[in-house]
Amino acid sequence: MIKGVFIALGIMLGSLLIPLVHFVAFPASPFIGGYFGIKFAQVPRESYAAKCLLFGALLGSLFLILVSLAAALVVTLSDLGQRFLVIIWIGVVVLTLYTGSMSALGAMFSVLRSGGQSSEPAEAAPE
Repeated sequence: MIKGVFIALGIMLGSLLIPLVHFVAFPASPFIGGYFGIKFAQVPRESYAAKCLLFGALLGSLFLILVSLAAALVVTLSDLGQRFLVIIWIGVVVLTLYTGSMSALGAMFSVLRSGGQSSEPAEAAPE
């Protein structure tokens, strides 16, 4: 699961670094990262919905840590007023929720498009 989350985070950061393209690519990158990252997540004996929601929660948590560190750095190094401080932290919360939910949706779309098949081998049905 962690490997898939880091792949999704790499897709997000990669789309952020491309000049001029990041205006279009970065808002869609959590969905794209979830779509491709869930293929590397291996959680045995869970429904696809639980697997996708866990994936979104993990990616959102990791993104919360990174964005919180960046926001704390900006607040520490710059002399912004109290109003901008509140706006920055509201932005951190909104971006984290957006990232978690969109990556879970992308992961669900990927799993549903593949027919709900898991990356683990299927168990033989008893006859």
